[in-house]
Amino acid sequence: MKVFGLLLLCTAVHLAAVHGATRAHKALVTPLSLTAAQANPAQAFKAFAQVYGRKYSSEAEHQQRFATFQRNVDYVAAHNSRSASYTLGINEFADLTFEEFQKTHFGLLPGVNGTFRAGGNSLFSYEDVEAAESVNWVKEGAVTPVKNQAFCGSCWAFSTTGSVEGANYLATGELVSLSEQQLVDCDTSKDQGCGGGLMDYAFEYIMKNGGLDTEKDYSYWSVGGMCNKLREGRTVVSIDSYEDVPVNNEAALLKAVSSQPVSVAICASQAMQFYSSGVIAGEGTCTGLNHGVLAAGYDKDEQGKPYWLVKNSWGGTWGESGYMRLERDISQKEGAFGILMAPSYPMKKSANPKHVPEVCGFFGWSECEYGSKCSCAMDFLGLFCFDWGCKSA
Repeated sequence: MKVFGLLLLCTAVHLAAVHGATRAHKALVTPLSLTAAQANPAQAFKAFAQVYGRKYSSEAEHQQRFATFQRNVDYVAAHNSRSASYTLGINEFADLTFEEFQKTHFGLLPGVNGTFRAGGNSLFSYEDVEAAESVNWVKEGAVTPVKNQAFCGSCWAFSTTGSVEGANYLATGELVSLSEQQLVDCDTSKDQGCGGGLMDYAFEYIMKNGGLDTEKDYSYWSVGGMCNKLREGRTVVSIDSYEDVPVNNEAALLKAVSSQPVSVAICASQAMQFYSSGVIAGEGTCTGLNHGVLAAGYDKDEQGKPYWLVKNSWGGTWGESGYMRLERDISQKEGAFGILMAPSYPMKKSANPKHVPEVCGFFGWSECEYGSKCSCAMDFLGLFCFDWGCKSA
């Protein structure tokens, strides 16, 4: 038992060191200069690899990635040379082709009926709402910090937690970051973890399970795994139902987003891989839905161009601190990048579960029933607990 405890202690120290190094690395990450990349591609690629921690297995792979980097620099430069309403930049995805990027950073799948709706849901509670002129749920405190799905096609899970977090905030006044990993690991009857999924199915799972665990307790690892049944039962935030926004109806989506953050599906393009700032023009954009994101508001820019404020799940160094703005009020009936084709949102009025147990220790492998407290039965010099028990609160 003591050896096992020491191993756990060493593991905890190691994880703390890893997280500290990750925070330090993130602090160093800044966008690379396009001008410098054009002037000296080899030097820029060396800086890119250093900043983003790239290590290639062979000289052949290094050269392949360098060639991809150069092509992406040319693509970004060509776009920025035009008078567009948005700019692109050299970011952490600059050594990936678009084909590679979309395999790992999207993840929206149609349902078993071939559409992006679960089916059988015709309610729209916001039909009579008068939409506000503008809304920003980030500033209102209803949106958690930007997260990162990494190399896992779990965008659907992040879109789902984003809208559930918002609904919970509006119902309770508390902003609780919820677990995407639980959805990836446990919501597997129709969704496929890192292989993709659908927000409507995820809402149905949350309803059936009685809620979701927190991000802190069931943390994200960017790979799928076995469902942790202990953590799956720690239902901290619940929802009552969900609704689909009427298809290709911008007025309806305005009403919904005016009322709460909304899960939306979009057709993510190559331009989004390198998006840096501005309002992405919507006319003539693709409508083949492949990515789940969160509509967190809407407004107009300094030139009066209307836009949707969209929270992405590619980390805070991408885009406008993890967000992008998509043009709205366009003639294309599906909206910019198909944003009007399959929006949905959870409904919440009832209180959250009251049976949440107390989690014991760093790893949370022990817990105490609601109404009791964790109590260490055996520790190591007061630093680490080998064996947890419970006592009355």
